[in-house]
Amino acid sequence: MASVYEKQHKFDEAIAMYHKSLTEDNNRQTRSSLRELERKKEKWEKESYLDPVKAEEHREKGNEHFKANDFVKSKAEYDEAIRRNPREAKLYSNRAAALTKLLAYPDALRDLEECLKLDPTFVKAYSRKGAAHFFMKEYHKALESYEKGLAIDKANEECLRGREQVLAKVASTQGSDEVDEEQIRHAMADPEIQRILHDPQIQLFLRSMKEDPAEAQKAMKKEPKLQEAMSKLIAAGIVRTR
Repeated sequence: MASVYEKQHKFDEAIAMYHKSLTEDNNRQTRSSLRELERKKEKWEKESYLDPVKAEEHREKGNEHFKANDFVKSKAEYDEAIRRNPREAKLYSNRAAALTKLLAYPDALRDLEECLKLDPTFVKAYSRKGAAHFFMKEYHKALESYEKGLAIDKANEECLRGREQVLAKVASTQGSDEVDEEQIRHAMADPEIQRILHDPQIQLFLRSMKEDPAEAQKAMKKEPKLQEAMSKLIAAGIVRTR
C-alpha cells in the first residue's frame, strides 16, 4: 500500500504506512525503505517548490527593502528567492550584499562563492567579495578578488575603485607604527599565507631581506614567484617594508 501512495506522491500517507509496518516488524529492509522514501519526499518537495517567476518577484521585493536600508527584510526576500530558484547566480550575489550590510561577512563570502560556481564570469560577485574581504581586513584577498574581476572586465568601475581603496589602505598600514592585531590574526589563519611562509625559498628570501636588503630586491625582480608572494605578505600585513 505504501508503494501505491508513493506513486501518487502522497508521501505522508506512505510514510505512515511504513511506520505502522515497523511497529509490527522492525526489520532492516523496512527501515531502509522508509529512509529512501523520506529522501524522495524531500527531493520532490524542493522540486515542486521551484518557480523562477516567483523567485524574481521575491528578488525585486528584496531590492526594494535593500534600497530602503531594511537589510533584514531584504535578506529574507532573497532567502525565499533562492529557495524558489537555487540555480540563479545573481540571487546569491544579492543576498551577499544584504549580508555584508548586516556585517555577516563570512556568510556573504559563502554566497559569493556559490554565485561564482554557478557563473564564473559574474564580475559583481568579485567586487562584492573584495568588499567583504576588505571589511574583514583581509586586504590580500580583497586585492585578489578585485584583480579577478578586472581580468574579466578591465574597465569595471567597482573593481577599479575597490582595488585603489585596498592599495591605499595597504600603503597606510605599511606607513604606520601600529600593528593591526586583527589583520594579523586573519592573515595567519589563511592557509595560503601559511603555505607561503612555510615555503623554503620564501623563508630564505625573508632572511636575506634582513641581512642584505639590496641583494634581496635584485633577486625579487628576477623571480615572479617571489614578487607574488611578497605582494601577498605585504598586503596581509605580515611583512612590513619600513
